[in-house]
Amino acid sequence: MVLPRVWINYKPRIYTDIFKYLFSTMGLIEVVEAPPTGQDVRGMAEGKNIDVVLLSLDGLGQPDLELPAERLKEAKVIAFSPKGDYGLLRMPGKTNWEELRPFGLKQLMDELVVETT
Repeated sequence: MVLPRVWINYKPRIYTDIFKYLFSTMGLIEVVEAPPTGQDVRGMAEGKNIDVVLLSLDGLGQPDLELPAERLKEAKVIAFSPKGDYGLLRMPGKTNWEELRPFGLKQLMDELVVETT
């Protein structure tokens, strides 16, 4: 089974650490570390592509993207509220976001497990 390669950049940072620990221990995903400044996300970790990017939502309910969107266009991007009431999903190669309500841990796990099949 090929594990999806996931880059997690969730704020506050403690959530990133919790997600990394949880998913790594469960063996559901391969966690990829954040790239050095100026490096393309797709070129991270031994030249392999990133399958999924996990992000937080900003104060306006929009994905908190620190990198230009074109760098993430080949990955599934999931941004969600820590309250579990709202999430956004953008599929690889797409520009539109799909709204997901509610979006809690179960929905997140479902999105990651779909990647592995």
